[in-house]
Amino acid sequence: MTLTSVRGSLRTRAVLEPFGIWVFTRLLMLALTYTGVILFGNALHDPQHPSFLHALLPAWANARSHGWDTQWYTDIARRGYDWSKSVGTSPTAFFPLYPLLIRLGVILTHRSYLGVALAISNLCFLGALSFLWRLTAWEFDREAAGRTILYIAVFPTALFFFAGYSESLFLLLSVASFYYLRRRDWLLAGLLGALASATRVTGILLLVPFLYEYARYSNFSWRKVDAKGLVGLALVPMGLIAFMVYLRATVGDAFAFGHYQAAWQKVFTLRLWAGTVESIRQILIVQPWASFFEVHNVINLTALVLFLASTLLVARRLPAAYTLYLVAFWCVTLTSPAIANGYPVPLISMSRYVVTLFPVFMVWGLVGSRGHWHDVYLILATAFLAVFTVQFLIGGWII
Repeated sequence: MTLTSVRGSLRTRAVLEPFGIWVFTRLLMLALTYTGVILFGNALHDPQHPSFLHALLPAWANARSHGWDTQWYTDIARRGYDWSKSVGTSPTAFFPLYPLLIRLGVILTHRSYLGVALAISNLCFLGALSFLWRLTAWEFDREAAGRTILYIAVFPTALFFFAGYSESLFLLLSVASFYYLRRRDWLLAGLLGALASATRVTGILLLVPFLYEYARYSNFSWRKVDAKGLVGLALVPMGLIAFMVYLRATVGDAFAFGHYQAAWQKVFTLRLWAGTVESIRQILIVQPWASFFEVHNVINLTALVLFLASTLLVARRLPAAYTLYLVAFWCVTLTSPAIANGYPVPLISMSRYVVTLFPVFMVWGLVGSRGHWHDVYLILATAFLAVFTVQFLIGGWII
């Protein structure tokens, strides 16, 4: 490949559009960091008006609230998994690929764990936008692809694509796996699926669309099955299996990642509606009007209803593999609501979980050409993104 051809490929819409949206939203997050930390730093009460430069990066560690997941991931990168907290929570609830990458990044760059975590998240998000643009253009067209990546980049909880969380990494791996799956590159799709299942438990759900796509390719006949497809399919759960083997060797419990969810008040139930019903009860009966927990329940319930309804749109507009992936996600996610001991936010973190459901953003990108949907979405999403980001930066709980 010549230098001229390389330059030409870098100037294509498939490269420039994801990169432009990535740069724009990273600058937006930096601006929110600058203004949010300074304006909410209580400097008005200090006659010296000190500089907050030293606090800008640590703000993304959520230091005032003990770090949330960022602290868990960086602690795992430092210490591994053989430890726990006095409150009963354990690092085994967090999957290993992201903290492993943080650890490797620190070794290679000699930078701080937080700085490396943020760098990994943001670089992975750029990769995710690139693959998502290509996947959407493949299924629809380039205009829909541009809107899709813009919509996901400014979604209210897209701040977690900037923060030291595994969302960016998981989005990159799941979208890339689908990208190669749809092109019937079974081995690469399976390898990326394995990495996804080492990033989050829902990565294992890529088995469902993989199995469907391969069965459809084989005309649902065992006689047409080949080795590459079977190897690719077998690769998908390898990330989860490797983690389970590691947990068995280190903490003596291969299923510790599930058992310790109880520390976050989560329970297993086949009543998929349990979390939704309890959220409605919390909003209408239990919590005072306009209270802290009421607004959290409203946010999470709204995210659930919006993305559930959009799943029906996905079923109409995209191939069946995408719908099967979403249905599998809902079946797994809704079986573990946080309803133990009267916990006040049954659908905890739902607004963050749905941000990686890329098929929904793909169909939003398709319908964004109609009416005022595009303008209304950008106004509301960006406004709430700003509010949620500042709340996160000052140590508040938004999920």
